[in-house]
Amino acid sequence: MKNFLTALSVVFFFGAVAQNAVDNPVTDDYLTNTNITLVDKVTYAGTPYAEEEFQSGNIYKNGKLVASNVSLRYNVLRDEMEVKSSASMADAQAKILKRDKDIYVRSLNDVYVYMKSSNEEIASGYFKVLYEGEKFHLYQKLTKEFIEGKKAINSVARDIPPTYKGDEELYLIPVNGTPIELSGSRNRKLKAFPSHNKELKKYVKQNNLNINKDYSLEKLVAYYNTLK
Repeated sequence: MKNFLTALSVVFFFGAVAQNAVDNPVTDDYLTNTNITLVDKVTYAGTPYAEEEFQSGNIYKNGKLVASNVSLRYNVLRDEMEVKSSASMADAQAKILKRDKDIYVRSLNDVYVYMKSSNEEIASGYFKVLYEGEKFHLYQKLTKEFIEGKKAINSVARDIPPTYKGDEELYLIPVNGTPIELSGSRNRKLKAFPSHNKELKKYVKQNNLNINKDYSLEKLVAYYNTLK
């Protein structure tokens, strides 16, 4: 898989000359004609999105900037990337980004890539890039579950509104290999690494890393990339 973050740093300098999606005649290279599914206007807890509002961002294909200053929103529940050509466009007019491993987006400081998984235990979909190295990357998979609301059973109890419950899964992504889920306890995460377990355990202890936190796990994966 290409080093997306390196590509982003290169194309950043050429962003000023890229066309906005409004004037780009080849939007069908990365955009479907399918309108997004709007959330029902009811009271609910949580959100089906990574961020409730659309955020400014760019779209890239094969390492090249194809749409700049568009509005992006990741619908986690439906695993769809929603695109508006401008912030002023009505949400109902937004389109869905094509699911393609060669297309990725940057929304503010977040980078999302589409990964087609050959592992039956890992679903294909959008992953958030936490770290990219020469040999191993660290990706985060966001998930959402919709839970139906419940009416109060008596006058003392309260109604429970419909709820979107969020969770996340972390994956070690070999450049050439099968994704490895990093879940559970600290020891379980360490054992999931395919090699250098003793060195990793020592590094965690010496640096007082809580690898149940994403930022500490990023440091561990960065160190893992330095090992021969």
